[in-house]
Amino acid sequence: MNARLIKLWNDLQSSYYFIPGLMVLGAILLAVITTHIDRIWDYALAKNLGWFYSNKADGARAILTTIAGSMMTVAAVTFSITMVAVTSAAGQYGPRLIGNFMRDRANQVTLGTFTSTFVYCLLILRVARTGDSTGAEDAITEFVPNVSLLVAMVLTIFSVGVMIFFIHHIPETLNVGNITGNVGRKLRKEIHARFPSHIGEAEDDIPTKDEINALFENKIRHDVYGEAEGYIQAVNENAILNWAKEHKAIVRLQYRPGDFTVKGNSLMHVWFDKEDDIELKDQALKSLRGTYAMGQDRNSHQNILFLADELVEILARALSPGINDPFTAINCINWFHSAMNALQSVAPPNPIRRDDDGSPRVVAFPVSFERFVSVMFDQSRPYVAADRNVCVKMLTVLTEITANCKTPEQREIMMDQIEKLKLAIKDRLLSKEERDDLGKRFDTSARMISDRAYYDEMIASESWGGGRA
Repeated sequence: MNARLIKLWNDLQSSYYFIPGLMVLGAILLAVITTHIDRIWDYALAKNLGWFYSNKADGARAILTTIAGSMMTVAAVTFSITMVAVTSAAGQYGPRLIGNFMRDRANQVTLGTFTSTFVYCLLILRVARTGDSTGAEDAITEFVPNVSLLVAMVLTIFSVGVMIFFIHHIPETLNVGNITGNVGRKLRKEIHARFPSHIGEAEDDIPTKDEINALFENKIRHDVYGEAEGYIQAVNENAILNWAKEHKAIVRLQYRPGDFTVKGNSLMHVWFDKEDDIELKDQALKSLRGTYAMGQDRNSHQNILFLADELVEILARALSPGINDPFTAINCINWFHSAMNALQSVAPPNPIRRDDDGSPRVVAFPVSFERFVSVMFDQSRPYVAADRNVCVKMLTVLTEITANCKTPEQREIMMDQIEKLKLAIKDRLLSKEERDDLGKRFDTSARMISDRAYYDEMIASESWGGGRA
């Protein structure tokens, strides 16, 4: 699949017209089927409907007109409520969260239910005929689509249930705890499948820089230049691997999903064994551009840093003077902890990806531990350092992450974050009593990191982290 098709599919999922459009098409098909059933069995089936049987077309048309009118009114109100919710969330939690609301299946299905019921009733209303009472030979006979009318009433009852659910769902979507929880859970899930995990096969050992450079020795390099500019929204990994295998080349990706590129930037370096037909290679290289899809904004597809930025943005807005909600910031830090726990529990993807034969074909560098930590903690530190309660929570999380690091390199990175937080607090906190209190907590943190027994003792106590149980 071309990367542009992947981007199109992602855009459709975050649109308000795709699911409702499919449901409207389903309503049209249902109308055709039910009217066909009415014409075949006619009154033989209709008389068995009992209480649902209507012997006059005028009554059936009145019911269908009422349903169609009310459904369109409710659909308009639903759309208005959804837009108000999206606008409110964008203003309070950040514009990058709009896509989360647009992708909400409940909102899409709700809008689709009302519009499809309206379309269905409109189509059935067209075939319900009152007939000609003149008695002429070619007069139009009365036709009452009883089965279709019954289906319309069932859809109406279902729509009432959907409306009740929607009224309950909208406040839930605006709950900041649910918003941060959805972003945090998605971030944790994407960490386990972070780019370039799905490209070919990988070795167990992470190669060094020299081992990677050795792959390109005695090879001829060609560059693939971008013809558009914007954010990289999708990369078709399988297409790149198959292309490299077909042309017996090694492709090194210079940009990851989420990066911004300008026209003329080298998107990829392609290494061939020898210089063959230059013109033929140039034609083949052009096809590689189709494996990249550009857009005007970033999204979460193949991009864990975008989700991390969303959590940081919620935290920053929560600690702004206009909102001043430290408990929302603390909730974001809890999801920082969850993301870091996931990152520590999985091995980073190997940048060298191999084909079925074991030959190296793609070199794509994943988001490093250091880069991810910087996005989460360096960006949030200026806001955190000015609030005592949030500082206590951040120190708690940093200490627990550091104490459970798997490698000395990770521990060094996290220790540096604790030191940076300590320095930031000295500059931002105005109260001497708060600075002294946090200074004692930093001493406790250092001892917990160096002494596992003391760590286990403090984790079980109520005093660590401002109280737990």
